[in-house]
Amino acid sequence: MNLLKSNDPAPSRLYYKINRLYYRLWFRLALMIVFLVVSIFLSKNFLYKDIDLNAEIRFLSEESSAIYKGLTELSITRILVKGAQESLKKEIIALVESSATEGFSALKAQALRAKIEDIKKVKKASVKFSTDGLVIVNVIERKEAVVFFNNDLYEVLDGNGVILSIKQNYEGLSSFPLLVGKDASKNINALLALVKEIGSYQSEVLYYEWVGERRWDIHMKSELVFKLPEDNLNKGLKVMRIFLGKTNKLSKTVVTVDLRNIDKPIIRFRKPPSVEYIGKNARRLAG
Repeated sequence: MNLLKSNDPAPSRLYYKINRLYYRLWFRLALMIVFLVVSIFLSKNFLYKDIDLNAEIRFLSEESSAIYKGLTELSITRILVKGAQESLKKEIIALVESSATEGFSALKAQALRAKIEDIKKVKKASVKFSTDGLVIVNVIERKEAVVFFNNDLYEVLDGNGVILSIKQNYEGLSSFPLLVGKDASKNINALLALVKEIGSYQSEVLYYEWVGERRWDIHMKSELVFKLPEDNLNKGLKVMRIFLGKTNKLSKTVVTVDLRNIDKPIIRFRKPPSVEYIGKNARRLAG
């Protein structure tokens, strides 16, 4: 739409020239620039006459700082730890309280979670905050599964072989399977499966030995030793259970039951019995 058009059939020369200029791009841009400059000038002198822009900027900065401070300097009223036993719970609470004195904040939740997960007994953790000062920590605790006798020390391991604690003696650890042997701690899953297969006879086992980095010897509290095969382990365990279930009296006179060759088990006695006695019991175990 041409704003400068006229219904006058014979417009003046000035009007004609202005009308022609309007069709020039540079003239239109010049008009827009002039309009903007005038608008800014009027705004500064009328609309913002009583406003100090520098003061407003300072005010906004102070408000931002106050909000940031509120996020970075929380006052802890209560710490709730879920999923942990009492000893671990106390350790986590102490860690959270310590972090609070170092500038505890909602913005540092990830850093606090990482600190909690650095605790050996913690497998995974999450941290939540509330504005009323409540800190909620949810953890998945590593469970003690096996004791590994290593370099005259007792290492308490979880199911993945992670060391949870180290003890000078075996006192208080008898409820866990005792493991010995070179690189035995690398076979925790195999050991736990073995313990499960032994079943109700677990309480009669003194310790489990990983031999030659390839097979198991099971040492009983009665000083009887079962030498299990490297292959065909399930059959070896079956023979072991048969022996323990049907020959309680015999087991007291036997030193070792060698099942490494499962088809030809070898039984060693404390006092050599008669040939007939050995043959009878060997045939029974071999099935």
